[in-house]
Amino acid sequence: MTLDEKISTRIDELIELGQQVLATRKHPSPGHITSDFVDVQIMNRWLTSCLSLVGRVFGESSPHYLRLQDQFPNYPKWPNAEQAFGVLLSVKDDFESGSLFSLRRLVEAELFDEFLEQAEHLLEAGYFHPSAIVTGSVLEDGLRKLCVANDVSLPVKPKLDWMNSELAKKAIYSKLVQKKITTIADLRNSAAHGKWDEFDASDVRSMLRDVRDIMTKHFS
Repeated sequence: MTLDEKISTRIDELIELGQQVLATRKHPSPGHITSDFVDVQIMNRWLTSCLSLVGRVFGESSPHYLRLQDQFPNYPKWPNAEQAFGVLLSVKDDFESGSLFSLRRLVEAELFDEFLEQAEHLLEAGYFHPSAIVTGSVLEDGLRKLCVANDVSLPVKPKLDWMNSELAKKAIYSKLVQKKITTIADLRNSAAHGKWDEFDASDVRSMLRDVRDIMTKHFS
């Protein structure tokens, strides 16, 4: 099952749970001026799961996440459940239509940028060996996500060189980029195996620049 299939299945599960929440609707007792309410325990569990999924997949700054968060007061009632269910249906529609793909890629790009900034701080502090390892890990994770996004079936433990070759075969990027990634992979391997005499800080600086360029082009 691909990542998208897992997400789609989870959305369907939450829609089913949301229907159960809506089915617990009750009217207030006579004389009480308040809105209808639902089972708070089930409601809280459902909303928490919805926020967790949408936040991890699309980011906590996404409009879907913020709308869901608005429906999570201290004591959620029927109107909150109804509004949240509508948002979840919108999440399903947008996800299946592919209109949220660019947002997901943006979130991934932000995460890559954070790790690359850490690698840059390490380099500036004189720790270019660990900087090379972090930078190489960012590239490897990026290639893995590109494979998933472009229907490249991954083995259990895909190697960076293998992913690089498969993505180039599918023309996701040019042969020139493939060669550049091969060079980066060699440097990363040298760092991972403690071969410190095979590169210096200037090589890592070039490595960082090239990885950032690749990430910017394919995850923006």
